[in-house]
Amino acid sequence: MKKLLVFLCVAGFIVSLASPLMAGGIVNKQNLSAEYLRTFSRNAATDAADATVFNPAGVMKMEDGFYGNLGIFYAFKDYNNEIGGTDYDSDEPSIVPGLFALYKQDKWAGFFAVTIPGGGGKVDYKNGSATTLALTGGLFPSSLVAESIYYGYTVGGAYAINDMVSVAAGLRYVDANKEITAKLFPGIPPVLTVDYEQTADGWGGFLGVNYTPREDLNIGFRYETATKLDFKTKENIDDLGAITDGAMEREDLPGLIGLGAAYKIKPNLKLDLSFTYYLEKSAKWEGRLEDEGNSWDLAIAAEYTFNPQLRGSLGYMLTKTGIDADDMLPENPELGASTLCAGVAWEPRDNMTLNFALMNTFYDSETTSFGVKYEKSILGIGFGIQYKFK
Repeated sequence: MKKLLVFLCVAGFIVSLASPLMAGGIVNKQNLSAEYLRTFSRNAATDAADATVFNPAGVMKMEDGFYGNLGIFYAFKDYNNEIGGTDYDSDEPSIVPGLFALYKQDKWAGFFAVTIPGGGGKVDYKNGSATTLALTGGLFPSSLVAESIYYGYTVGGAYAINDMVSVAAGLRYVDANKEITAKLFPGIPPVLTVDYEQTADGWGGFLGVNYTPREDLNIGFRYETATKLDFKTKENIDDLGAITDGAMEREDLPGLIGLGAAYKIKPNLKLDLSFTYYLEKSAKWEGRLEDEGNSWDLAIAAEYTFNPQLRGSLGYMLTKTGIDADDMLPENPELGASTLCAGVAWEPRDNMTLNFALMNTFYDSETTSFGVKYEKSILGIGFGIQYKFK
């Protein structure tokens, strides 16, 4: 009986471990750069090298040269399940990096990026979770530690057809990894452990178009295909005989459509609007997520230029995930959210820009038909540096 309970618990947890971070769909994540973290609206970006992933055709609006851009996001997380008046929580923080390189000359540009388009964090339920309580009846303690990270390697190019229209295309390789450790403490030695990982990799493509109908208005569009991911299970420790070594499970990284507009109200005041729609129902998913989707987010940001060296921004994003509460992952429920952000871009010297960002995500709470209440919150800080080489 104990073997069955732990097997069900661990299997249910790993089936669709999603990112512990905000900004995106059920699987996809968009918190890829410091510039994004201080605005949450980059789908029409033309001012920094992170546009290679948010508005790839828009890089043709940048000055000629070679750009290097590095960003780091640190997230303080608090996840909580409440059942029967008892809280089960995880407060493990996450660190998410992003690296972008761009070379632009005349009508052509080439670029490369390393990002985390899915996963990106860790959860640690030291006292077990709502799942373990439901499956064990509270008869014995347990713990769950899990980490999920999808590394994305993007390469592409852009071309300016004329002063108004530019296009872009490229490929992204995704290397996805999930790791799980579950421990059962039956009251007598030894502690029973199940430890395994799942890995998958695949290729996806993207297309982009940037349109500038007038000097004060820019419009960006991008389409990303789904990335086929067949996860293979590797057993590390299995004291219970619960894991099938070599088992396969399909969970694609969905494609998406991104649309954005940037409008200069005044020479020193710009508004950015971004809408991103995640094509989850067209992705191949097995298990818990098979019939879920589609998610979307809508963001607006205002950026004010104080002087040539300093810009400040405020942003708001609304996220809606297309998943029913009864199908959410208890340890990391895919809740809808509202996010506020603020930040500054400072140029302390020629060709160098520093970005500082602060954000707070307020998640909707959901209660399942079984009486489990899901709650989450994230407070994050971001830092980035971009340098243009002459």
